[in-house]
Amino acid sequence: MKTFIFFALFLASAYGSSVCENAVVDATGFTTQDATIVSKIAYISDFTLTCSNGAKDISLYAETGNGIAGVARTVDGSRYQVSWLMDTVSAPSGVQTIKLYDEQGYSALRKAQRSEESTEGVEPIATISMYHPGAYHGPWIQSETVAVLASIGIFYYAFTQKNIIME
Repeated sequence: MKTFIFFALFLASAYGSSVCENAVVDATGFTTQDATIVSKIAYISDFTLTCSNGAKDISLYAETGNGIAGVARTVDGSRYQVSWLMDTVSAPSGVQTIKLYDEQGYSALRKAQRSEESTEGVEPIATISMYHPGAYHGPWIQSETVAVLASIGIFYYAFTQKNIIME
């Protein structure tokens, strides 16, 4: 009986330590800004998560502009990274909000989505704001078009000057 109680307390303490309380996030974000030759914009957020109760090695899930994604964790568990892709046409510019959920929050979020309820009641453990300035799609007029128009203009000028001289 004592071993059962000890085992139950051990499981409860192990389970309780994996819950992050009062999470503080320090994040850095990267996005694709040149869309002249790519068809998708990459959003990458690299961050550290510090919990007031000292919880480590927490499995995280992120709700991004493109849906829910798993969050990658480094081997030592000190840094996390979430990334996703969006088409260059539909990728919004401005502040992108990333909501982070632990396993319990993710379960509650999926349950609300499956039952088609509002997900506003599910509180994330932390939120990251990432700024994307927009993607450069190239100049309005291609350089080849300018070269062709300049060639036509030079040919026209040379041809008219030749006709004036020949008269």
